[in-house]
Amino acid sequence: MKKLVIVLGTVSISLSAIFARMASAPSIILVFYRMLFACVLLLPVVFVKCRDELKRLQRKDIFLCACSGLFLGMHFTLYFESLKYTSIAASVVLVNLEVFFVALFLFFMYREKIPVKGILGIGAAFLGTVLIAVTDMGSGSNVVFGDILAFGGSFCVAVYTLIGRSCRTHISTSVYTCFVYGFACLTVGIAALISGTPFSGYEPVNYGLALGMTIFCTFFGHSVYSWGLKYLNASYITTIKLLEPVFASILGLLIFREIPGAFVILGGAVVIGGIIYYTRNAESA
Repeated sequence: MKKLVIVLGTVSISLSAIFARMASAPSIILVFYRMLFACVLLLPVVFVKCRDELKRLQRKDIFLCACSGLFLGMHFTLYFESLKYTSIAASVVLVNLEVFFVALFLFFMYREKIPVKGILGIGAAFLGTVLIAVTDMGSGSNVVFGDILAFGGSFCVAVYTLIGRSCRTHISTSVYTCFVYGFACLTVGIAALISGTPFSGYEPVNYGLALGMTIFCTFFGHSVYSWGLKYLNASYITTIKLLEPVFASILGLLIFREIPGAFVILGGAVVIGGIIYYTRNAESA
């Protein structure tokens, strides 16, 4: 059941690319309001139901949440900015290199080994995402720049996942995500001020899209991942995220009429097959 919840969270996450494409406001503003709305909606819940836990928090816990929020904010900004220069599928594929960063960090920092069959499943799933990206090669105004941004986003989200793995052992999902979203909002807000990007003056639809991202992509997506880090292996969660380009490509077809080619269909089948193989052979935490 927990694994199914993570899969459904990935469906919600895949909507982020769609929301970003529909918006006219700068990506950094979308991220700012997305995190602001999330923090505002969570604050009443945390103050009412988690007062005792807040009193027990140590400075180290707050510092880790701040670091997690910093990297999450950087991930969002880089990812959404990359969508302006390259295709949805290619950007999602590069961001999902997170699975390899997480596996390497877990091995070198915690000596956590992934079974050989698990590695094969991860490799097969990622190969499927590469096949999806092949169809989109050359699509976008500045593909190389967009790909670099997406790659940077993958490193940032990997660090965010690993910090969350540590924090979720003793911090509840509500408290952890509230702090993280708050610090992510602060990080992106400072970046917007430095870049001179205005916080207002955009079409009203942009604020609605940001709210939609908060509900579907943040609460039903990233918060679900944070919840799952307490019960499932971080490698499993990052592997399931490889389904995102499959869902994103399907949504791209339905909404933007981006017709998938043969490699997209083949890649989607390989991703699903690799994840099923991984799930059956790799142990959850």
